[in-house]
Amino acid sequence: MRKLAALFLASLVVAAPAARGQIAPVERPGPAPRAAPGRAEKPLRLGLVASPRREAELARIDPFRRHVAATLGRDVTVSTFEGEADLIGALAAGRLDYAPLTAIGFATAVRLCDCVEPLAAPRDEDRAPGWHAIVLARKGTGLERAEDLAGRRLAVAPETAVGTRRLPLLLLARAGLDGDRAPVLVETAGPEAALAALAEGRVEAAVVWSSLAGPREDGWSRGTLADFVTRGAGRAEDFTLVWSSPLLPYGPHTVRSALDEATKRQLREMLVQLDIDPQIYEAIERTHAGGFVRVGTPSYRPFVDLLTPRDAPDDRPPPPSDGSTPRG
Repeated sequence: MRKLAALFLASLVVAAPAARGQIAPVERPGPAPRAAPGRAEKPLRLGLVASPRREAELARIDPFRRHVAATLGRDVTVSTFEGEADLIGALAAGRLDYAPLTAIGFATAVRLCDCVEPLAAPRDEDRAPGWHAIVLARKGTGLERAEDLAGRRLAVAPETAVGTRRLPLLLLARAGLDGDRAPVLVETAGPEAALAALAEGRVEAAVVWSSLAGPREDGWSRGTLADFVTRGAGRAEDFTLVWSSPLLPYGPHTVRSALDEATKRQLREMLVQLDIDPQIYEAIERTHAGGFVRVGTPSYRPFVDLLTPRDAPDDRPPPPSDGSTPRG
């Protein structure tokens, strides 16, 4: 477990420092509705990564806690953790029932215990339920397909970056671009710098990210190329999409698989309707404003693969995909 937790921490693009020692659960403020007659009194144990001001964080998320309690007709307790590695450890050990995780955090939990499942994941304001790692090249250079990248200079983010280096390189390698067919990596400060290197002709292709939704002439609705166009740094039509990953969902609200099916169903339905009440929605989700969508474990297969040794036995089928550039 410690080896996987260390791998998880090294995988994050931005991660909170791992806590040292045990993190004491902090009681949530305010009363919760009592359990309905006939329902078990055992509370649902919710875990969260909290800022250093834990009391303020608990007060902020209390509308969500109360909504979950009202939905289930039972009390909900909240424990906070200084880092996601500790949160995952508590969930895998059975000390929690429910926790929002990042995508790589969910994959880590799957590798630790294979005892968790996702309920729903947030969407962005444009309703895209995730994002894609993509490879762009300058138009007219003859790079049009993934196999054309063999031996070419490919700009990538630093090695700590999951979405714009480690994950796309894994997927490209599994598509045949490894060994003597691998591209020549040129490390940059991040996807924005990678695209700048491509625009300036210092590399032949670049790994960036995109929603792959919205107008192509705008660089799609979100992502590195969209930001590039918005800044007036160049035109989207000067670049060709060479390769894209499957849709990569955002981190899911996660429960232990042992939780009863009725409770899981109630929580899932609650989440997909949560944006009806902005106060409750924003209490738990401040980054993605497009509501929640149901997700399954196969959607996170690329992240699980990233944490799986290449020689580990794995006969599971790949997740379904509707093409190399599915809409978000």
